[in-house]
Amino acid sequence: MNKTLIASGIAIALGNSMNAEAGTTGLTGVWTGTYSFAVYSGSGSPIGSATPPQFWSWDFDAGTVNIANTATFYASVWTAHSVTFSDRGDGTYGGTPSTANMLFDWDVYTNIPIETVWDVTDNGDGTLTADNSYGKIMASSPAFPNFLTSFTGSLSSVPVPAAVWCFGSGLLALIGVARRKS
Repeated sequence: MNKTLIASGIAIALGNSMNAEAGTTGLTGVWTGTYSFAVYSGSGSPIGSATPPQFWSWDFDAGTVNIANTATFYASVWTAHSVTFSDRGDGTYGGTPSTANMLFDWDVYTNIPIETVWDVTDNGDGTLTADNSYGKIMASSPAFPNFLTSFTGSLSSVPVPAAVWCFGSGLLALIGVARRKS
């Protein structure tokens, strides 16, 4: 009887810990989607036009964002790297704004520091909306100091790989065999 309870507990734990869903206490797992990016002068005037939709992924467990970009901004493609974001102070993400820091490379300029404040909202339909309204390129930057950046996009949860479910089923089978031998 105890082994059956243990097996049930493991199955429930696997299901809950591996599930990439948003909850009222925060977000977990990996989410992917598309975003648009725009740049504004310090006074809020648009510089160029927003990018067409680009790919990104958020790993709420690791506190990182992978931002892919193929669009040009003034004839050069920019790349974002070293993107990290903070939690809400309780180990969870989403809901109240979270701070993110990133570095941009554009043309001959590298490691342009940008600080943003994100609002990640659970839409209640398995999707999220991520919006940083305006991020600020730090005054210490050699390119675009005090300009503002804007990322706006959507995310969907990445399903748990089939291998995880197979592992859980196999584990339950092994526990069942061990139980019969006892």
